[in-house]
Amino acid sequence: MNVNRKPAKEYTTEQQLPKLGTRPYRDLLERTANSDTDRDSALTGLLMLWLGDSVLDVMDIHLSDYDITESKMDILLLISLHQDKELVTPSSIADRLGIRRSSVTSLLNWLDKRDLIIREPYSKDGRMTHIRLSPEGSGLVKRVLPAFWSTCASLVDELDKEERELFNKMLVKLNRGIEKRLGTGR
Repeated sequence: MNVNRKPAKEYTTEQQLPKLGTRPYRDLLERTANSDTDRDSALTGLLMLWLGDSVLDVMDIHLSDYDITESKMDILLLISLHQDKELVTPSSIADRLGIRRSSVTSLLNWLDKRDLIIREPYSKDGRMTHIRLSPEGSGLVKRVLPAFWSTCASLVDELDKEERELFNKMLVKLNRGIEKRLGTGR
């Protein structure tokens, strides 16, 4: 599945930054990293950052037909998965996703403006706001999920079954370690 990024505005080819590959980054790493930094690990981490950015770009492109981004869909899914079980507040969303409360407020404002969520005072404490999906939000989640899952599956199209199983084990291990460092997780 070929996915094209959004056009680079109205830039000419001469104005676009050329693709560099890893060599210039390796050179920069050699000049700037601490002496005890493992160079190969640092480059692997850099590739993971690049992969993460590209994965989000691919997801955003596929979700654009629904006028939503991965970050907004992530919040809708989180609300959907927790709304019947526990109090969902802006603070609890920020804590779970590991992002600033101001970022969550901005995302919630966007979702609220489109009637995808409902904010209501928590009955036991009027100072807290409970967030739940509106009927429109629930409908959007149901419509988007097939494309979301299809895009998730397409991210590993380059791997055969054996490679996917090994990659999954490695991702779980890396994710577990990062979540432990952050003190949060999905």
